[in-house]
Amino acid sequence: MPYTPTTGDRLLAAWLSLTSTLWNKRLVSTLTYNEAHVLGILLRAEDTARVCTATTLIAQTRLLKSQMNKVLSEMERKGYIQRIRSEKDKRQVLLHLTEAGQAAYAKEHSGISAILHHLVEDLGEEKALHAADIVEEITQSLKKIEIL
Repeated sequence: MPYTPTTGDRLLAAWLSLTSTLWNKRLVSTLTYNEAHVLGILLRAEDTARVCTATTLIAQTRLLKSQMNKVLSEMERKGYIQRIRSEKDKRQVLLHLTEAGQAAYAKEHSGISAILHHLVEDLGEEKALHAADIVEEITQSLKKIEIL
């Protein structure tokens, strides 16, 4: 009897194919994936005047506390971030991007932007936006059932 994959099986296969393709293409070269992710979050937070702590980054990245501490220590060693104790609440340590961190992210992002440009060109703007909406919808659905 031939195997007929379920809709869930096809979704999983597509997801795994996408993530392994992205991982194997090494979208970032001078930063680790986690460093690039954290720098992007910090950059967007500063653009919107939000404060970031290790706890907020852990919630957004789903990294373990020990992993986040390792990432932040390495980024601080490289001069990409500063840890500054909050004036309002001395228990909180706020994370800020340095100019070096912004430059490192910008360098990596320019390479990623080129890849995204080609992807949008291949798919077309409408399909690319639809794909982005579907991926976001999948993410929100997974968060509801506490998989992520």
